[in-house]
Amino acid sequence: MEPPSYAEASLHPPALGTQALNIPPPPSYDASLDSPSTPPPTYGEAITIQPDPFPLLTPPRVPTAVTSPSQNTGIIIHPITQVGVTPPVSGRQAATVVVVTQPQPVPISVTYLRDVPGVVRCPHCHHTVTTKVTYLPGGAAWCMCILLTVMGLVCGFCLIPFMVRGLQDAHHSCPQCGNHLHIYKR
Repeated sequence: MEPPSYAEASLHPPALGTQALNIPPPPSYDASLDSPSTPPPTYGEAITIQPDPFPLLTPPRVPTAVTSPSQNTGIIIHPITQVGVTPPVSGRQAATVVVVTQPQPVPISVTYLRDVPGVVRCPHCHHTVTTKVTYLPGGAAWCMCILLTVMGLVCGFCLIPFMVRGLQDAHHSCPQCGNHLHIYKR
């Protein structure tokens, strides 16, 4: 490529002089930072200033504004939430105890058992039990063993599927009577 001719060069505006390229340097690093008015806190000050991450809970209190036992509501008030209600006790009247229990698990059908223990009603002893599960190699483990053997992994590698629980069948039995209930096959 050839340089432009004199006529072409005169059509363009003149180049900027050294005045236009005179850009002041950026401020120094120290000038851009504000000097701190006070030094940072010491380690001990920094620890004591922070709020306690594990505050102690205050025990519940019983209102003391009750004038007679007949007005005792028995409500225990916690500073944040209500903890519980106790029935009023006066003289020889015995306090009734309220016991809250979890609902009993609903037994499932034996045919819906998977690879984990389940709550069932044993058809042999008629007890509601959580099944005892034993894992034994099944069809999936044997197929994987044969596949690894065909691929040439015969020096013990083909035995790995027999140790993988995800390839084993789950045999469910009753812990009370010991009878077999179900096999979950892979």
